[in-house]
Parts: sequence; structure tokens; C-alpha cells
Amino acid sequence: MSNTHYIINPAANGGAGLRVWAEFKRAWAEEIDSASVSFTEHAGHARQIAAQCMGYDTIAVAGGDGTISEVISGIMERPDAKPRLAIIPCGTGNDIGRTAGVSSIAQAIAALRGRAEKSFDLIRVVNATETRHAFLFANAGFCAIPMMKPWMKRLFGATGAYYLSTLLQAFIFKPTEMVICVDGKEYHGRTFLVMAGNSEFAAGGSMRIAPGARTDDGKLNISIIRSVSIFKLITKLFSSIAKGTYINEPEVSYFTGNFIRISSVPPVPLDLDGELFGTTPAAFSICPAALNILTRG
Repeated sequence: MSNTHYIINPAANGGAGLRVWAEFKRAWAEEIDSASVSFTEHAGHARQIAAQCMGYDTIAVAGGDGTISEVISGIMERPDAKPRLAIIPCGTGNDIGRTAGVSSIAQAIAALRGRAEKSFDLIRVVNATETRHAFLFANAGFCAIPMMKPWMKRLFGATGAYYLSTLLQAFIFKPTEMVICVDGKEYHGRTFLVMAGNSEFAAGGSMRIAPGARTDDGKLNISIIRSVSIFKLITKLFSSIAKGTYINEPEVSYFTGNFIRISSVPPVPLDLDGELFGTTPAAFSICPAALNILTRG
């Protein structure tokens, strides 16, 4: 499609980005103008490209969830009409593509050729210095990302890497005093995690992080997990998050809302779709039908 700009992350999934791009071009079997192709060179580059490449009605991204999230934030920064998003999945989890109904190169091509699109909600996250957008979830508090290494995903896959890094982080993380305001109602106390979910599943589709959440209902599914013992955290809570039954635990409040403001002492990290984004204080809000994604119809 001549009006599509392609953004490729060569480093996605341990270097699989270039291989997936080559497979896509072979299957696409039409000439793609090199001027309409950009390769990312560093973290944040995909976001910059998506914000600045003008004159296209579609931005197609070949990468994992982290790269796709960057492109989404770049699209949302544009002051003009927002181009639609097309996904060429090549990450380890591919949760965003799976949620949008695009999980393979063949499905990506079908979506690009058919040009059917669907509107999806996003989560706007504002911290002290900037604004980003998340597709799957936004968290404040406990975060396993500092413990997660590329070799974990290569050896154990997205789910195994999540469990291992989470287990390691659990031994050193300390719940902090938080003040959480949800649609005008205030919660406070020592808190393990605050999560705003837009999609029901994450971590390669294996973690039911926000039971009942939908990407088109104009609502955030909010979890507030208060301080819990390390023993319960490891023996029960983590496994129940995978099943979605954690919302029934007495330390957990689970409900829907539109706006969350969070402050904490000391500040805690923010996790957007598996990527770090500064620390609290922060605000999460729902952006209904903010992004159009090409689907298979």
C-alpha cells in the first residue's frame, strides 16, 4: 500500500525483526518504496518516527509489544488526524496483536489488504514530565521489569520470564504508602500495586490480569492490591493472577472507573505495557475509541 509507512524494529525478539520483515516482503509480493520504510535504532525511536512521518494514512509496525506501544504513543502525539495502525507481529508475547486479531504474518497481510479497521480504547498516562499511552495496562508499584533480562525470554518464553523476574523482584520489593484517587473516591495505605487494565490478558495471553476488561467499553478495570506477605505473594497471589482469581482475595479491590491519580512515598515505578515510564506521581485515564487498528474484518 503506497500510503503506508513501515516501522521495523530489527532487534525485536532477539533479532527476529529483520527475519519477520523479510518474510513479510516475500509474502506481500509487491514493491515497497524504501522511502516508506524506517528501521529503529534505539529505544524511543519508533515513537519519534510515528509522531513525525507525515502524509500516510497507515503506520505498519513490525515488532513486539514494546515497539507497538511506542508507535501508539507516537501516533497519539500527532496534532493532526491520527493514522490507523497495522501490526506485523514478531515479539515474544504479541499481546497487542493478539487482542486486535493479528497474530501472524498471514493475518497481518490479510488485514493490510482488507483495510477493515476497529476502534480501540487506550490508557493515557501522565507523569511529572510527559504523557504516554498504553494499550494493555498501566501499573504503579511492584514492577518486575528491572529483573527481566533478554536471556529469560529466549530460554523460558514470555510467561516463564515473567514468573522468574517476578519471583526475584518479590524478595526485594517493599510496599509503599500510596494515596489513590479514583473518580473522586480516595484510597490510602501501604499498597503493593495499582493496575489499570484495558485488556483482559497479558504476558503472551497467559496472564488474566483484568478479568472482564474490554478494549472498547470506555472503562478502566482497576485493581488495588494492598500490602501482602511475601509468603502469600509467592504461594498464592502470583498464581491466582494468571487465572484472574486474584480479584477475590481480601487484599484486593477490583472495579471499573475512568480516572486515577496516584502519589506515593517514596515514588514507585510506572509500567506501561511492560515498559518503564518514570515514577509516581501519575494519572491514568481512559481514552475511548482513540486508536483505529487494521484487523482481518
